[in-house]
Amino acid sequence: MIFGLTTLTFCASLVFLLALGINFMRKNRTLISLYVLQSLAVVLALLSLGLEERSNGLLYAALLTFAVKSVFAPIFLGRLIGKYSIHFSAASYLSTPLTLIALAVITGFSYSIAARLTDGGSTTAIPLLFAAAFSALFLMTNRRGTLSIVIGVLSLENAIVLLATALGTGHTFALEFTVTFDIAVWIAIASAFLGMLYREFGTVDTGRAVSTLIEE
Repeated sequence: MIFGLTTLTFCASLVFLLALGINFMRKNRTLISLYVLQSLAVVLALLSLGLEERSNGLLYAALLTFAVKSVFAPIFLGRLIGKYSIHFSAASYLSTPLTLIALAVITGFSYSIAARLTDGGSTTAIPLLFAAAFSALFLMTNRRGTLSIVIGVLSLENAIVLLATALGTGHTFALEFTVTFDIAVWIAIASAFLGMLYREFGTVDTGRAVSTLIEE
């Protein structure tokens, strides 16, 4: 696959840096803004690849990615904040210094994995995208709030899509349509789950909900 390494590395760097930023941001709307920027980086990568390969499928995939990840998902998340704003928690299990150390270890581990999987011939983009994916997983385990889990899943998907592109895996419109359809369905399920959680426990914080169950 012929793809400008400069553009790919630039987009991968953005996805990685924004994944790190998401782990440190406390404000809900800032989290959404960083996710939107990360999604736009993925759109830029798909658009560049589509133009270079003259692939209408990839161009449609970029358009669909933009519509779902940069428009539909933020609107959904914004409505959740408007409805449950005072109930979302941004607290972390680890302190900021420990979070920084954990992310540094994750980044080093990602470079090690990338070197082994690609026989030491990986581009700069691949380890960065591995680190972005692991950082998204770390966000889901380190944050107490439900919104962070939602953002973590969406951020993880961004990293995986761009990682598949960097590894040279075939990326078609049908594949991207399937992924975005899954995201749309997952968002609908998440919305229903949060509504049920709030009705039952008066909170959308899973930690508090579990504590309430234990106390009962």
